[in-house]
Amino acid sequence: MSERQVLRFVLGDQLSRGLSSLADADRGRDIIFMAEVMDEATSVRHHKKKIAFLFSAMRHFAQALRDDGFTVDYLALDAPDNPGNFGGALAQSAKRRDVSRVVMTEPSEWRVLEAAQSWREELDVDLEIRPDDRFLSSHEDFVAWATRKDGSHPKTLRMEYFYRDMRRRTGYLMEGDEPAGGEWNFDSQNRKALPDGISIPHRPSFEPDQVTREVIELVGKRFSGHLATWSRSIIR
Repeated sequence: MSERQVLRFVLGDQLSRGLSSLADADRGRDIIFMAEVMDEATSVRHHKKKIAFLFSAMRHFAQALRDDGFTVDYLALDAPDNPGNFGGALAQSAKRRDVSRVVMTEPSEWRVLEAAQSWREELDVDLEIRPDDRFLSSHEDFVAWATRKDGSHPKTLRMEYFYRDMRRRTGYLMEGDEPAGGEWNFDSQNRKALPDGISIPHRPSFEPDQVTREVIELVGKRFSGHLATWSRSIIR
């Protein structure tokens, strides 16, 4: 007997077809779930532009998946049944769609990852959390580096030293055994002001499409107390 459809939960910072949770997605069977929830948009007082950018990117990605033949269950922020949090939204979709299990890629934010552990209790089906393999390094790589006892890494657990170790192991930004350009970083130079006579390139701008305009209107109404610096002409 073939497996019932699988619900594949994609977060707003995971908008990539190379995502581990989508690697084996079946267009004819599975459902991709995405949700805009108030808890995430207000976990800190995000700038309106950031919220609008995120929601617009999510909606465009969802449409691209539909165009590619996938079924997408998309919960908009202003949907009447939106519970306002990932756990509730995910449980609603899983029950409504009668799926056999839920698959997602590990959240990048520790707060969301901790919450995801509790979602298993809210779901009537299994939740599989897959590693995010879009990174050059895994959690295990860092733990192995941080716990080595052979003196091959500094006593201080500074990200700079792990970064150097990664470059040595991968060969990226390296010239043989030395860092490309002769320095491991140019932080001190980057903190200085631009020299006289350096002109900054003009920043390109793009006219918002209909999807983005709808999101801007929504964000303007629902997040009126958040910082905003966009022109009024954009949100007409």
